[in-house]
Amino acid sequence: MDLVKRLNPSHRQPLTLPRPWPACAQGLLRDGASWLHGNGWGGDLLTLPGGPLMESRWNGHRWITTLDGREELGQPFDILERTVASGHPCHPWVGALSYELACSEAGLPCQDPETGAVGLSWRGVTQALRVEGRTAEIWSWGDPPLDDAQKRLAQACALARPQLGTLTPRWSESTHHDAVETIRARILDGEFYVANLCVPFDGAWSGDTTTLALSCFRRADPPYGAFLPIGVDGLTMLCLSMERVLGKSGTTLISEPIKGSAPRTGNAAADELAGKAMCLDPKERAEHTMIVDLVRNDLGRVAEIGSVRVSELMALHAYPTVQHLVSRVEAKVRPDVGLAEILRSMLPGGSVTGAPKYAVCAHIASVEAAPRGFYCGALGWIHGDDFELALPIRTAQIFDGHLTYWAGGGITLRSDAAKEWRELHLKTQAFRPR
Repeated sequence: MDLVKRLNPSHRQPLTLPRPWPACAQGLLRDGASWLHGNGWGGDLLTLPGGPLMESRWNGHRWITTLDGREELGQPFDILERTVASGHPCHPWVGALSYELACSEAGLPCQDPETGAVGLSWRGVTQALRVEGRTAEIWSWGDPPLDDAQKRLAQACALARPQLGTLTPRWSESTHHDAVETIRARILDGEFYVANLCVPFDGAWSGDTTTLALSCFRRADPPYGAFLPIGVDGLTMLCLSMERVLGKSGTTLISEPIKGSAPRTGNAAADELAGKAMCLDPKERAEHTMIVDLVRNDLGRVAEIGSVRVSELMALHAYPTVQHLVSRVEAKVRPDVGLAEILRSMLPGGSVTGAPKYAVCAHIASVEAAPRGFYCGALGWIHGDDFELALPIRTAQIFDGHLTYWAGGGITLRSDAAKEWRELHLKTQAFRPR
């Protein structure tokens, strides 16, 4: 991914990192910088604090959207499209949106968030630190970059060691078993094809979130990692995602859904066997095929006729702690379609809902333990007509000494409830400070 071409900074200034990367970034992160980390993004992009803030909050009845504290009229996605297009000079926006806001925009059922909850938080980027390998630059849009970045990077921070208590699922194995069997029964009745069922895990948290981010990024090496402050209330997202829910470059839309999981243990022979078994597993293949079809359908709503194609199907991708089956679906967007319509057609992502989408969303809204929040929404960057959005799976939401981490899986007729429960716990393994 050529970030220089896609983000098109007005100014690029080479920078000598004063200390090893990314440890030298901790001071900036503590000051409110956002960090996109991983090869899916094309390297590391750390947006420096400042810039306009757009956010949407739930008032108990609808989403209220503000830009730097001023209320804006319209639906959140329409306001986001209008705001991104109106910047002079044009600069990127980095942020995230929640599962519940995405459902609201798409007309899909969901649980109501708590009153006052943030559902969308995007900040305009005027300066960013770009790191690729051992090369670093300060980028800016509009005015030349300030000359204090290197000084701020050189400042050492005394950071408390992260302490994360045991991650405890919010419901029991027997409750999960019953929820899986209910979905299987509804599949037998012809109501669903596949449904994604998710469970929040809770843990007490102390220490510095930037230290936790560094530890988790080292261990999981996610292609779509992110460390984002959400709004101004102290909520932080730490994302270890492998999934690109949607990208747009020029007229090309790309989605790379993931379905199918197998552990990586460090034993090469055992891991190879587990990967091969997953590739041949009828349950995994059926679930993956249904989600690919759903993504094709969603893209087709905004694509030129005949342009939707599957360029990669069920490729085995290995990560440090887990293996997944990944497909790639592409399309050419129609010229009359804008950002808001694209987002409404694709979000929330098919791999974290199910098929048919409306019926599944209604069901999971009635049975899951809590609103998902930013888990399973979208995060990334938007600049002009291009954007890159990851699906916030493997994502923690951290606030006031409490950490919530969700895990989920697709349920089909072939699902085994005990295996699904084990898979939930497997997906928490990457999220451990070391």
